[in-house]
Amino acid sequence: MVVDATQSWTDTGLEVVAGQKLIFRAQGGISLQRGNPIAYCGPEGYPLKTVQQPLKDRNIGALIGKVVKLISIEKDEETGEEKRNEIEEIFYLGARREIYMPLDGHLYLGINEVVVGDNSGSLRVEIRAGR
Repeated sequence: MVVDATQSWTDTGLEVVAGQKLIFRAQGGISLQRGNPIAYCGPEGYPLKTVQQPLKDRNIGALIGKVVKLISIEKDEETGEEKRNEIEEIFYLGARREIYMPLDGHLYLGINEVVVGDNSGSLRVEIRAGR
């Protein structure tokens, strides 16, 4: 699948189960600031850490994943808006990683950065079931 650097999260379309082993392999490159050749990186990210990224202890721009488990949906009586109550677990992936899913839920992939509007490029990610 392709993870576009201009999107915060990319839906994998996969439902996972806690304890399920998945194997991730990623390649490609992204720019964390369109037009700036210094801000280019691969799935391991750019060797810089900021307070404005989901995983503060990992390189900015690194490939990350998250599992989102829906707990409940509440509907506002006045507005009719739905509020989703969810639990999420975010984890590092980088270029190659085998990981046991932390909880049941829906799997998303993204990059370790919050401000994605000035990014460009994409990462190609292969996801396989482990044994």
